[in-house]
Amino acid sequence: MPERWRDIAGPVGLLPIGERNAISDVPGVLVGHSQAESGELTGVTVIAPPVLPVRAGVATVNGVGELTKKLEIDEWGIIQTAIYLCGTHALGMVYHAAVLAEGGDPDNTLIPVVGECDDSDLADSRTITVDDVMRARASLTAEVAEGSVGSGTGMTCFEFAGGIGTASRRIGDHTLGVLLMCNFGERERLTAGGLRFEPAGQPAPAEGSCIAVCATDAPMTAQQLRRLALRPLLGLARAGSYAHNGSGEIAVAFTTAQPQTLHNSALNPYFAAAYEAAEEAVYNCLVAERPPLRKRDGSPQPEFPRHLLTGS
Repeated sequence: MPERWRDIAGPVGLLPIGERNAISDVPGVLVGHSQAESGELTGVTVIAPPVLPVRAGVATVNGVGELTKKLEIDEWGIIQTAIYLCGTHALGMVYHAAVLAEGGDPDNTLIPVVGECDDSDLADSRTITVDDVMRARASLTAEVAEGSVGSGTGMTCFEFAGGIGTASRRIGDHTLGVLLMCNFGERERLTAGGLRFEPAGQPAPAEGSCIAVCATDAPMTAQQLRRLALRPLLGLARAGSYAHNGSGEIAVAFTTAQPQTLHNSALNPYFAAAYEAAEEAVYNCLVAERPPLRKRDGSPQPEFPRHLLTGS
């Protein structure tokens, strides 16, 4: 198994983790990735609840980005499709493919949930096709690959290679998991493992974004899920984000539970779990093993210096 953050640098936070330390520790939640058949450093990631619809909520720290269906989630408090992640210029194609994949037609109107980050420093996400989306759906599994995979292939995190990161926490009989598409951060603000970094130099990269997906099997209402969705974004701040002007820092949270019985007074452990899991997901993204990558201008995409965490 690839080494992850806690294998190298130890635990993050106080709460116990799930079996895989991934969003798929929430029973029935699956994740699929595909790389673009075009050969571009871009792709698609799908997060699928076990049944649909499910209750959901959305929160935004900075809204320079897109998560489709947000208005309807705010109004109805549900999602009716899996959650799809992609590069910015693939959003329309992925939305179209999601409608086809999930049975949208004149007798069944669907608004898919599609979130995007800008991977144009490394990739041309206009090359994503319907087939790329279908392959991501066909690969749905409980084993979640991290780093430069799926929609995260061409993403940058604190000016290192970024992409997908995930983590989970246990709260009594319930589980909460977070998956991030990390494409944000200035290197000198990264606080991982007590390390401090110098600025990456000029020219500075374009401002990036992060889409956070938070899943739980706790019996929350849609309003509670809206509040929960904010907490992974606080975890990004713990890692070193300040939600800069051009960043789309957006989160969607959903529950697989049918009852709505959790009292507001019981929410704090879940808020803490989402905060902790998101911070660890950032670090898992950074240390994920990946092949060497090059930007569209031919320059190498730097990798996080894992050796600094071990002193070797």
